[in-house]
Amino acid sequence: MSYCLNPLCSKPQNPTDANFCLSCGSKLLLKERYRALSQLGEGGFGKTYRAIDEDRMNEPCVIKQFLPAPEIQGNSQALKKAIELFNQEAVRLYELGKHNRIPGMLAYFEQDKRLYLLQEFVDGNNLLQELERHGVYNEGQIWQILTDLLPVLKYIHEHSVIHRDIKPENIILRQSDHALVIIDFGVSKQASGTVLSGNRGTMAGTPGYAPDEQIRFGEAYNASDLYALGATCVHLLTGLHPTTLYSPWEARWLWSEHLQKTGSSVSSKLESILDKLLKDRVSDRYQSVDDVLADIEFSTSASSTPTVIPSKSSNTIPSTIINTPPQQYQSPPTTPSGQKWQCIHTLTSHVAAVRSVTISTDGETLASGSDDNTIKIWQLHKGNLVNTLTSPSGLFKREGTWFTDIAFSRDGQNLASGSLDKNIKIWDWRGSKVIRSQKAHSDSVYAIAFSPDGQTLVSGSRNNTIRLWKLPLLQQNRSLNGHTNSISSLAISRDGQILVSGSRDNTVKVWNLLTGNLIRTFTGHQDWIYGVAITPDGQSVASGSRDKTIQLWHPDTGNVVRSFIGHTDWVTAVVISPQGDLLVSGSRDKTIKLWNLENGQLIDTLIGHLELIHSLDISPDGKTIVSSSNDGAIKIWQCNYWY
Repeated sequence: MSYCLNPLCSKPQNPTDANFCLSCGSKLLLKERYRALSQLGEGGFGKTYRAIDEDRMNEPCVIKQFLPAPEIQGNSQALKKAIELFNQEAVRLYELGKHNRIPGMLAYFEQDKRLYLLQEFVDGNNLLQELERHGVYNEGQIWQILTDLLPVLKYIHEHSVIHRDIKPENIILRQSDHALVIIDFGVSKQASGTVLSGNRGTMAGTPGYAPDEQIRFGEAYNASDLYALGATCVHLLTGLHPTTLYSPWEARWLWSEHLQKTGSSVSSKLESILDKLLKDRVSDRYQSVDDVLADIEFSTSASSTPTVIPSKSSNTIPSTIINTPPQQYQSPPTTPSGQKWQCIHTLTSHVAAVRSVTISTDGETLASGSDDNTIKIWQLHKGNLVNTLTSPSGLFKREGTWFTDIAFSRDGQNLASGSLDKNIKIWDWRGSKVIRSQKAHSDSVYAIAFSPDGQTLVSGSRNNTIRLWKLPLLQQNRSLNGHTNSISSLAISRDGQILVSGSRDNTVKVWNLLTGNLIRTFTGHQDWIYGVAITPDGQSVASGSRDKTIQLWHPDTGNVVRSFIGHTDWVTAVVISPQGDLLVSGSRDKTIKLWNLENGQLIDTLIGHLELIHSLDISPDGKTIVSSSNDGAIKIWQCNYWY
């Protein structure tokens, strides 16, 4: 269908191939190429239409027609300002549209005495539509929204622009890749000079989302957009418009009290960040995106941009995950090594990102640690939930444990955990109780590992240190120093002689576990190390990096034996099969890749997770792989047969 752009036309629908409106005779094509198909919306300044560009293989686009409301047209000063804002939006899109999370400007012109702005079409629902469709968001999804949108806001602010109208309706969940896109720069403001200052101008924004300085005084700062982002988050968390969540009598927000009344809660970390975003006084808020990112302590980079799929309720995993059938990845009937892998279980009891998974040495039990402050115990082959462990300082006291890494002891009787609260714990996982707890570092614990003899627990921290703890009493035995950034991953050789550490300082270090001496440092990666693994014979060390590569090193020489290149984004996890023939890697590209360790050949690619892969483990028989993801799901993959 072709849609007539004459605002006075009584029957704007026309046949697709028509060049002139059958009702009013108006020309249907703009610039002889842009054809409107249907009306998308209407506001005080004009209308928007879904359209196609016939000169570019009918590529979808959006037509914005400047058509101010009658009350604006009758006021010369208001009309002048409206034209200025419409022109300004074209300039903003031209400047900012090179970012893939901002629609680009395609054209700007006048035809038939009307102004038109053509921009890229973003196929998807806005977050208000997603909220109405699926229900309120959970904490994990709010973290995802923050980490997805903050880098886009940073890009906008670095170009000396303040959006001034951040709200759910202006954030679209792009259907093609589930990325969040910021739209509608109609009231955005150019900063004065080189500083985003508060020069008074037009009062703009949407009540409830825009802060007081913007609505009442026409001032706008970096912190004004950040306030609106905070208001957007509490709307999505509660399902209520922000105007109903603020008490002017008490001059404070009531969103957390509302959550408590409905039986929901968020961690104190998220509550603190949202409350600071929403401070009344500009000087009390975060002043920049970097300030917010500095307070977001993910085990991955705070500047990562994970995507978001809304859930049906705050207590459930997104329906797109729950309804994901097994074997949804595409793989050939047989692979070069004669293996065929399929997803046999998708576990969805966690309500936030799952940071770590580990399989017991008997191959019967799986444990998972999550940002929802719980550790869950599962029957590996059946996928049944056996138990849920909650730290006394965890979910119900809202102190944000956030389990970053977990590991079974060699005998399988105990489970160790590291977390963002700086503690390591030893659990009797069958009895659901903590046996030992120790403040291990001055900052978050990112990695832990048991020695094969069960006598030592090793922990790595955000404070750049590695510590060795004597079991069973968790007494500190030794501290290893040498890394200049966070420790992200640890691995211990099967003979218990060698410790390998990966760090955000882009290096891998090899240590003598018995003496604590540094043996060798591997340098060659161009970015953070996220995962390390040692072959069963101790003759090779694998490392996965944010530089998208996996390197296989000879531990005695430090030389690279082989490089595995195939992921299109950060490599976030690596693990080697107990048989020493298979290397498995996970990535922020949402895929799991299986490699022949001997010749470096890619065996298979497993697809099914909706977000970055956080953790991997392989069963003792090498025939079951477990993966966890930022999407909150755990997948169990099984090798069906061997040739």
